[in-house]
Amino acid sequence: MANIPIFYRIFFLYIDPLICLIGVYTFFFDHATFIESGTPHSISATVADTQHLSPLEQFLLPALGSYALCIFGIQILLLHQFHDVKIWRIVMFSILLTDLGLSYVVYSADPLGFWDVRGWTGGDWTNNGILGAVIAIRTAFLLGIGGVEV
Repeated sequence: MANIPIFYRIFFLYIDPLICLIGVYTFFFDHATFIESGTPHSISATVADTQHLSPLEQFLLPALGSYALCIFGIQILLLHQFHDVKIWRIVMFSILLTDLGLSYVVYSADPLGFWDVRGWTGGDWTNNGILGAVIAIRTAFLLGIGGVEV
């Protein structure tokens, strides 16, 4: 564990899994919050009633939650058990691919809105801000910034 700087240990062992767990909760139990804060405003504004979702939305949100739950399990079970930098790098690269995929989905839903930071709503800031931050931190870890063995 000494090979992994304290900032990354705290972030990847505690903060990142907490962010993931909050996502799991919203996917399964708080669809309205996910639609308002986890989707681009250009999409969330089109949902008239976040309490009564279509059958497709009711299916897809818990399905996404299942994937997030898998990532949470890997973060908690694997990273807490193994302190090998190589394993951590593999896990972080895999989760980075997920983060980049999510970022692409947000971009493809509203390419102009994605870059219009001044036009972002609170929900956009929550989703895009957290996503951007974790992408930056994971990338820094993978590049060896901050004393990580490469």
